[in-house]
Amino acid sequence: MKHLIMGTAGHIDHGKTALIKSLTGIDCDTHQEEKKRGITINLGFAYLALSSGDIIGIIDVPGHRDFVHTMVGGACGLDFALMVVAADSGVMPQTHEHLQIMDVLGVRSGLVAITKIDLVEPEIVDLAEDEIKGLVSGTFLENCPIVKVSAINGDGLDQLRECINQVASRITDRPVGEIFRMFIDRIFSVRGFGTVVTGSVIGGTLRVGDTAYLLPGEKKLRVRRIECFGKEDEEVVAGDRAAINLVGLTRQDFKRGMIISDRILRHTKMLDARLRLFHHNRSFTKLWNLVIFHLGTYEQQARVHLIDCDRLTGGNTALVQIHLEDPLNVQWGDRFVIRNTSSDITLGGGVVIDTFPLLHRRRSGKLIESMTRIAEGKLQELVALEVRKRLSVVTHREIADLLNVSPNQVHAVVSNSLPEDLFCSTYGDNIYLIVKRECDRLEEQLLKNIASFHRRNPLVKRGRTTEELMGILRIDRDCPAEVFLHLLLNKLEAEGKLKQVEHTWALNNHSVDIEQELNRQISFVANFLKSCKMKAPLMSELILAAKSQDIDEKGLNNILRYLVEKKEVYFIDDSYLHASLVDRCRKMLLKALACRKEGMTVAEFRNLVKGNRKICLLLLAIYDSEGVTQRSGDLRLITEKGIAALKAGDLF
Repeated sequence: MKHLIMGTAGHIDHGKTALIKSLTGIDCDTHQEEKKRGITINLGFAYLALSSGDIIGIIDVPGHRDFVHTMVGGACGLDFALMVVAADSGVMPQTHEHLQIMDVLGVRSGLVAITKIDLVEPEIVDLAEDEIKGLVSGTFLENCPIVKVSAINGDGLDQLRECINQVASRITDRPVGEIFRMFIDRIFSVRGFGTVVTGSVIGGTLRVGDTAYLLPGEKKLRVRRIECFGKEDEEVVAGDRAAINLVGLTRQDFKRGMIISDRILRHTKMLDARLRLFHHNRSFTKLWNLVIFHLGTYEQQARVHLIDCDRLTGGNTALVQIHLEDPLNVQWGDRFVIRNTSSDITLGGGVVIDTFPLLHRRRSGKLIESMTRIAEGKLQELVALEVRKRLSVVTHREIADLLNVSPNQVHAVVSNSLPEDLFCSTYGDNIYLIVKRECDRLEEQLLKNIASFHRRNPLVKRGRTTEELMGILRIDRDCPAEVFLHLLLNKLEAEGKLKQVEHTWALNNHSVDIEQELNRQISFVANFLKSCKMKAPLMSELILAAKSQDIDEKGLNNILRYLVEKKEVYFIDDSYLHASLVDRCRKMLLKALACRKEGMTVAEFRNLVKGNRKICLLLLAIYDSEGVTQRSGDLRLITEKGIAALKAGDLF
């Protein structure tokens, strides 16, 4: 079944409400004030079963100039329009205005009904028809069906129903989308059920039992009951008129302009747009202009900043940045209307092209070029713009959140093609995006840092660990930048620029070449540490001994790091111990602990290995870090790992 909404349009007292009642049997004027004054003030709702089997929703809008803001709220999300013109009055001011509003809000199909034909002569009806044809020429209603009807005697109603059926049959369902959004146009309480909201669903699907949110504000709600076309239903989708019973919502929570969504969406107070002024004598003669901004049921004062021109006259279009008084939940592609600050003249309208733009202080050619590409309707350009706004990497899901669109939409755009200045890489179900020059800068920084490490440590085969590189680049754990760093390192390895050495990253061309003289110096340092036996060598003594062999401090540090990497020397608490000492004492300790379930104190270990307290504490710290022993109060106990190593003879 199709999900379509038809909206009425036309001047006050042209018979819109009476016509809908004749078509559907539903009186859309339900308020006492409307009955008393004989005019439509609020939005009215009805539905019509078509001969095709489809049921369409109908929104009856007020025609009075004082309620154009209500009409705009009702026109949001329409699929086609029913323009109503009374035969005895012809085209009137709000006929023009409503047609312009429907056009700028993106309505592209419809038909015209000439009402009250029972009140005038046929010649007058024909004159009204000619006037209507002149009105709709060049608009979306050009060449549309024009049906002559009377709500009083029923003339033409069957023909009107058939024309509505034909127009509806030519319209395809709008894309449902993944994000549920519905501007609230009514909120009321029903005894025994609680709060109910109504509106036109402009995207997504919502089901009974789902979690919903009132935005802005992020109030969490639960869907208790749904009505569509006057009947209880399990779900509503884009294109439906819906009444939703929500648990957790009170009328005090609501403010006009709020939406119901199935997820938390970001709100904005600034957006970029393409704006068209209607043909009239009003124009924007300044760079900043004050207006009333309407989008859905949202209505607030706003400032319009002209970007690609200094003056905007009627009938022309401009790129603008709009600054809002209150936050608004909006998507790329949403359409809006602007009126003058007295709210008595509709100035024009347009389409949102960037929901979270940067503040445009300067109107550069580069900015105008970028906005122009986005205004052409390319989501790809908007995605690229979001990537360019930041220096760090961003995922396609984060961009979806930024734009208030679904991740699948962004994924499809990114997978298809990207501008040349962007780089992307995929890991799992995420796509990571970054500006290419920033990616190149990160690569250069990585390679330079690893090269610097090699220069400082010429005898060390390994390079930098991933954790060290994260610290250097100031990357936090569990963030997209961490994943992207891994992708970047793998990319550099695939390109032959890096290699993995143990658990580190080294330059692919890095190697350790030891000449005869250097080999002699390494042997001297190793033998010196070995000769210290059960005495922890002081660094000052080691430096003095090295100098006697023409080894400076820098060379000594390189040799010590080399010996540690080769596991000939252990480094612990700023002390260097020869591996022969550490291995011999480990074997003695584990054998003793295997027979002593109660463990061993430091003093007992000292007596066992015949060493002083300092070196014994250093040795025990090494064994604890290896996991072969563990400390329990003042005692050392053997671990499962220590027992296994002892049995296997694998004592490091």
